[in-house]
Amino acid sequence: MALLVIGGTILQSGKGIYAAQQEVFQSWLFWLFGVLPLPGMLLVGALLFVNLLSAVVFRLKFKWSASGLLLIHIGLLVLLGGGFVSFQYGREYVMTLNEGESSRMAHAAHEWELAVWTETQGKRQVQAVDIAALRPGEAWALPGQGLGVSVSRFFPNCRPAEAAAPGEAIFNEVRPAADPDENVPGVILDLSGPQGVQGRISLFAGNDAPVVRTVPQGDYYFLLRQKRVILPLRLKLLDFKKTVYPGSEIPKSFTSRVEIESDGLRREALIAMNRPLRFRGYTFYQSSYAEGGAHGASSTFAVVRNAGRWLPYISSALIFIGLLLHFVFQLAVSLKKSRPGINA
Repeated sequence: MALLVIGGTILQSGKGIYAAQQEVFQSWLFWLFGVLPLPGMLLVGALLFVNLLSAVVFRLKFKWSASGLLLIHIGLLVLLGGGFVSFQYGREYVMTLNEGESSRMAHAAHEWELAVWTETQGKRQVQAVDIAALRPGEAWALPGQGLGVSVSRFFPNCRPAEAAAPGEAIFNEVRPAADPDENVPGVILDLSGPQGVQGRISLFAGNDAPVVRTVPQGDYYFLLRQKRVILPLRLKLLDFKKTVYPGSEIPKSFTSRVEIESDGLRREALIAMNRPLRFRGYTFYQSSYAEGGAHGASSTFAVVRNAGRWLPYISSALIFIGLLLHFVFQLAVSLKKSRPGINA
């Protein structure tokens, strides 16, 4: 693990943090210099978990004098298991609000979805699907619409080859960048209906305007966008304040005063550096800000949903109690052995 941490740290200086996470810390196996296979952090962590579990079951003795060691090992197991749960099921989203703006929707940083909607009397009916769930050639039937959508080709990073009408661009594939924020995906879709194929459209994530297609069923709007999630609250940014160090423009702290609306109830709260807001399984962190925009200052929050958030705390408590018991038992044994010599 120590070697992987050192290697991953060196790797991120050249390829970036995201590439180091994917290749070393979030992989079962990676190739050093492209030729030497080495275990990734997931594999090393799994082996350590099996090692600790085997020690608990087969090596340690189940008696009061060994209870401290048992709790320490169980705490380490909970810590490793919690890390895997957070990695597997934890999700991180982003929400940006201008002062006075409210929203109950956040979007993923590096996950994309295909959104399709119709508009009737000013009301929009949206259906969205994770682009990773659409396999080439398999149609995604829009419920109640009589229209199917299938992916002809997906580009993790691309640029339009030439100016063309919306939905008809030709893409040039670009090698994915180390920083995922620089990757702009594109997708080519085939539309199908009761009468068979009804056309092909190209969607580029760099375009915020949807592509409109008119088919016998009506007008449909297509957009490739960052994956969105509906939150259990509506968050409104009331005021943003930034404090700088005296005599400089270096930010010392920034604070967002927000209003929370949920189930008909409203209350105010502060989100600041090292002071997140927790609400119904979601944690809101003050991430960044922007000033001087057309709508005034804006604040960006990192929205994290972590199913294993409490496991590190439980693990720390078990390890602390285990160390305390172990030292107490060792002290008792040491005092017991020293009494004969003192009496003599």
